[in-house]
Amino acid sequence: MISFMDYMVLAFGTATDWNPDNSYSFLTATSDALLSFDTPRTLSLHVSSLSSNNFASSYTLSTLGQIDGSISYLYSSHPLGYIPAQSTSIPLRNLVRGYRDLRVPKLPDTSWWNVPNGRKPTLLYARLALPPPTVLTAVYARRISPETLLSLSLYSKSTASSNSSAQLNNGNGTPPASVLTHLQHDTGRYSIEGLLSTDSALLGCRGLYNFGLDPPEDLVAKDRLQAYRNRLSSKPSLLSAGAEFYYSPFSHVIGMSTGLRFTTLAPHITPGPSQSLTKGKPLAGTAASLLSPANLSHSSFPYTMTLTLNPLVGGIASTYSVRPTPNLALSSRFDFNFYSWESRYVFGAEVWRGSTRSSSSPDDPVHWARKRAQGWFSPEEQALKDERFERENENVVKLRVDDGWNVKALWTGRVKALLVSCGVTVSPSGVVRKGDQDGVGRPWSGKVGVSLAYST
Repeated sequence: MISFMDYMVLAFGTATDWNPDNSYSFLTATSDALLSFDTPRTLSLHVSSLSSNNFASSYTLSTLGQIDGSISYLYSSHPLGYIPAQSTSIPLRNLVRGYRDLRVPKLPDTSWWNVPNGRKPTLLYARLALPPPTVLTAVYARRISPETLLSLSLYSKSTASSNSSAQLNNGNGTPPASVLTHLQHDTGRYSIEGLLSTDSALLGCRGLYNFGLDPPEDLVAKDRLQAYRNRLSSKPSLLSAGAEFYYSPFSHVIGMSTGLRFTTLAPHITPGPSQSLTKGKPLAGTAASLLSPANLSHSSFPYTMTLTLNPLVGGIASTYSVRPTPNLALSSRFDFNFYSWESRYVFGAEVWRGSTRSSSSPDDPVHWARKRAQGWFSPEEQALKDERFERENENVVKLRVDDGWNVKALWTGRVKALLVSCGVTVSPSGVVRKGDQDGVGRPWSGKVGVSLAYST
């Protein structure tokens, strides 16, 4: 489960029509969410609040041998008051990273860009981790144009003693602070990113290109342009390729990787009121055929495949993620190193579960009262009440296991007004030796953690 502040940062991107999926850094986001999720290792409490349309705060308290915590503040020049902020109203699927239904990349909408006050959307975020040595993390993000996003990230750690300060001044230690500049330019068809870090003067660039999104050169007429947009909206799949490169002139560190992604897309277009499944199949080449549900139902279930390569270290990884039902997602990853001939296999699953009984079920203890109150609400109000009942009782279980029998399990759901995450990590610590015999037993070690979150 992501933190409340991460949820607000994502909400800022959604409110300003920014697509984070159209980036090389999110090429394997689906498999990472199903296979590389984190589990709580401590008992932690998060209390957050969206106190106004533009300001949010969060406080964290956790214990692992010693008590520590953090204080976070966020400011957005773009109003965020319409976004659900209460822990009882936030959709759980917005807080749990799972299978990602990507939509066709498109140019960001510019209709909202000319705001009355003329201010460009800006986000300020700061987090101070306590107790000493304190760590300050800050982010400044600004939409300098509908296609461009500029962000500055600051990481600063206080020196614990005068001796460490002397080492830093003498150049024998790591710098106490670093600044990362990140510039992203997204045109829908492709995205380019540039990175510059003060830590060892690290320079980096990323790029992602989406095949099949080029408009024909002879598109002049308005109806042809609309037909092209409809074809993009009903595009059944997307093939993307990208690469990244890093270099530090001070430490002479070089990094490089490249990757491919093929995924099915969630269609934008839904059948209009004048279209019916009983009227037969529309003629090919007409506008009705582009909007036909037969063209939109492109696959029986969504799936995503990726292939990444790191030629410098000899690593290659392939992933396959599939969602056979709306409440079940499966993913696997195979890693292989063609220098050392080592391999690794990881499997993960995500299961969404609703309430075992509906609000109108006879097994409900207050079913008699709900039956008497059926006439009090309109069908629309009753639908909203049923949706809220299902949302409050929704929960998810995530599992992960690799070929070394390292197991992770995570449960996330609601308990009254609290968002609760319970996680366990179990790993084999080795083979017990007893005399001259090996393999008598395999002891296990693990960690358990619980995270409680409340927001208003």
